[in-house]
Amino acid sequence: MGKRQVLAAAAGGAAALFAVGSMFLWGLWEAGGQGEPAASPGEAISPSLTAVTAPDTALPDPPGISAASACVMTGSGTLLYEKDGDSFRSIASTTKIITALLTLELGEGQLDEPFTVGDEVKVEGSALGIKPGAEVTLRLLVWGMLLSSGNDAAAAAAIRLGGSFEGFAELMNRKAAELGMENTRYVTPSGLDAEGQGSTAHDLAVLACAALQNPEFRAVCGQTNGHMTVGGVEYWMSNHNRLLKEYEGCIGLKTGYTDEAGRCLVSAAERDGAVIVSVVLHDPEDWDDSAALLDWGFSALAPVALETDLSEIQVPVRSETETALFYTVRPRESLSAALAPGERLSPVLSVRESLPETARTGDTAGMLRWVDAEGETRCWTALELDALTSPDAAAPPGQSTIP
Repeated sequence: MGKRQVLAAAAGGAAALFAVGSMFLWGLWEAGGQGEPAASPGEAISPSLTAVTAPDTALPDPPGISAASACVMTGSGTLLYEKDGDSFRSIASTTKIITALLTLELGEGQLDEPFTVGDEVKVEGSALGIKPGAEVTLRLLVWGMLLSSGNDAAAAAAIRLGGSFEGFAELMNRKAAELGMENTRYVTPSGLDAEGQGSTAHDLAVLACAALQNPEFRAVCGQTNGHMTVGGVEYWMSNHNRLLKEYEGCIGLKTGYTDEAGRCLVSAAERDGAVIVSVVLHDPEDWDDSAALLDWGFSALAPVALETDLSEIQVPVRSETETALFYTVRPRESLSAALAPGERLSPVLSVRESLPETARTGDTAGMLRWVDAEGETRCWTALELDALTSPDAAAPPGQSTIP
């Protein structure tokens, strides 16, 4: 098999694994900009590039905890630990995770459109402070749910998007089923105790992993304080989650308490690109136990070098001569990631369709991303030109020799 050349207008089959440069925001990171480049819609995981799997080593002993139920997962959904993880329990205001997520998803494009609320905001328990007849936005309600744990905000969102509490509960349960939350049933949007309502530590960990994939949800649930003025009313919000201030790398998610549910906490933290999710239910020591479980989760990860063979990837040089010239590519940086035992990351490669004659070794040629099982980017580096070569067998223009 000859070397693989990535040529202009490569089309069909495996050639679709390589995205052309026009699909990229090249300028940001060619110029040394910060942050991850926008993903190309033409990218795909290449079966011809080698994925990396962490060794399937034994996990350390978990800490002793007071929770009736608990679960620890990586952010990509790899299960690390459970204690009665499938026991059905009341979950209090952790219910607002799915209510806020649905509000962001169903309200996309109208998050800042004002509307007037009615008596649905007259609910007991924790509140944002919305009065009947007030003008609000869905964005305000999301902040009010995730920071102030506002039952009034959850109720207003449910009526706005579901038409009734029953209608919104159907949407909640449909979403839970889509996510594979097999032992969950929602009745109220806020999590106030209701007959038949509840979930499990495992299901809530699954939900947390999904919610953190929503950029806006993730940004909001990690805020310690918030302030908005809507309809002439100022709303001040303070997050109930102590771990945001007390635990290194904490990024959310949600507290909860009722007499029936006890103290509940769904939490997540990120370190060196790795995310650990912890759930404790009916736990009088929820803060300490969650911190201990997060620590344990990170201790279960091991650094793994992310390497794949790019020697057969070549990018053509546009030239007036008949001689076919190509550049090989190399990663600009060496990468590693902290992975759970058996966790797998796959390489996603995007390269320019062709290069000008002025191209030189070290110029940016594309991007190499490593993605987890959920398709989330764990880390990335630019690809740069390596060596100029004239291959033995070049593909005809407009085609690809990628097998």
